[in-house]
Amino acid sequence: MESAYADPQLLRDLGARGGRFAADIGVEIVVGAETAGVPLAASISLAAKLPFAFVRKPGYRGHEIDEPPVRGADVAGRRVLLVDDAISTGTSVERFAASLAGVGAEVVGVFVLVDMRDVADTVSPVAAALPTDAVSTYLQVLDLATANGLLDPTLHKLTVDAMVNRWSDDDPRWDLMPVTADGPLPLPLREACPFVGASKLADIGDSRG
Repeated sequence: MESAYADPQLLRDLGARGGRFAADIGVEIVVGAETAGVPLAASISLAAKLPFAFVRKPGYRGHEIDEPPVRGADVAGRRVLLVDDAISTGTSVERFAASLAGVGAEVVGVFVLVDMRDVADTVSPVAAALPTDAVSTYLQVLDLATANGLLDPTLHKLTVDAMVNRWSDDDPRWDLMPVTADGPLPLPLREACPFVGASKLADIGDSRG
């Protein structure tokens, strides 16, 4: 995700796409989810010429209890586009939406770089119902990584099968996972850990590293 933010032109392009989505759903303010959603939300607000704010992570260590949950432009009574780097089970979206509702705002849409809901075990009703625009799905990210030589084709096939078909931790096919030259599993597969076979994937990466 960070590489997208490091490229000024790419960040502008992402902002323009998010700005079009903001116009389509009629939002009045763009709010970035702390912390990864903030740079992208700022880019979208510039492209869409809309006010910008960011919403804190509820219960985030280091924040004072009496700190306001939202910083930046006033969100009260406004239709909000919530921006984050990714969405999976939707629990973060649900918490951020609740924080915004607590100060009088209404989240009417979500914009993310990667939509991981198609490989999540469950998705919260709030996240399932909100209009969402994503640059890519997680399965598309794996396809692209394989096409660019960043992910072994065999590993790609097994990873997709594991996620889509929800392998159990004792499935014998985990033993088919190849060892990479660097030892631990590559990043695309490690990032799948929260969504399927988490403990098994972590065990494979650690034991082979």
